[in-house]
Amino acid sequence: MNKMKKLLLVCTLVSYGLTVNAQKFDPSSTKNNIKIGLNNTYFENDNFDFGITWEFKIANRQSLQIGLLPILSKYNDTKRNGFGLSLNYRKYISKNKEGLQGLYFSPGIKFGILNKEYSYTNYTYTGPGSVPIYTTQKVNDKFNSFNASVLFGRQWVYKSGFSLDISGGLGIYSNKFTSNRPQNVGYPYYGNSYYEPSSYGISPNLNITIGYAF
Repeated sequence: MNKMKKLLLVCTLVSYGLTVNAQKFDPSSTKNNIKIGLNNTYFENDNFDFGITWEFKIANRQSLQIGLLPILSKYNDTKRNGFGLSLNYRKYISKNKEGLQGLYFSPGIKFGILNKEYSYTNYTYTGPGSVPIYTTQKVNDKFNSFNASVLFGRQWVYKSGFSLDISGGLGIYSNKFTSNRPQNVGYPYYGNSYYEPSSYGISPNLNITIGYAF
């Protein structure tokens, strides 16, 4: 099951539970919102796209949103573990709406560290016509990322407490990568590792989350 199918399944189950069990309240009184979903996704340039976020009111029509972006997965012999953090300020601009709902614009930042461990088979020859000698070697890749974005979106808060948040915008990303893999053609070689210079640029941004407001 790919990442998007897993996300849709989680969103469906959580939204059903919130809708059935949540007590009704006035959306205009919202001061907090706990959400899960795609958080400041920079598409192929972002390793930290799924997160748990807490939005809390700091002033009239203003809030801060803090996101925890964990990564812990294993596929065959590949292990990925890492941790990211995000911080976004929101200014709600919809007229005649109170609480954490309506149209908004939101500048924010995000950074994370990711480790990727796997193995590969290497082979060497002792001489012409010799049988290759195969050895298995462990590899450790490290990624450091930093992103800054400006989003425009809308958040709906319903009487059940269920919330839906959709936004889009542009983000600036900067990624660094190092590895202990043997030298590859095209990459600078430093001792027993090689290094890709920082990649950076501007990329489209998407944010889709569901949650429970209170």
